[in-house]
Amino acid sequence: MKDKEGNIDHTLPQVAIDDQQVRQLAATTDLPSRQARELVRRHGNDPRKLEELAKSINATY
Repeated sequence: MKDKEGNIDHTLPQVAIDDQQVRQLAATTDLPSRQARELVRRHGNDPRKLEELAKSINATY
């Protein structure tokens, strides 16, 4: 859901994205960095949870 100006999606959590974490997630799970960044943005920055999600994504391909 966006605010009146259409700028912010309030349905997703606001997470500070750590570039190092994105690079590490991409390297350890073979996800593209763009997809790793999206996982962090959507699901937070818990490394275990992110790795589980990334592995489940890789398993579907």
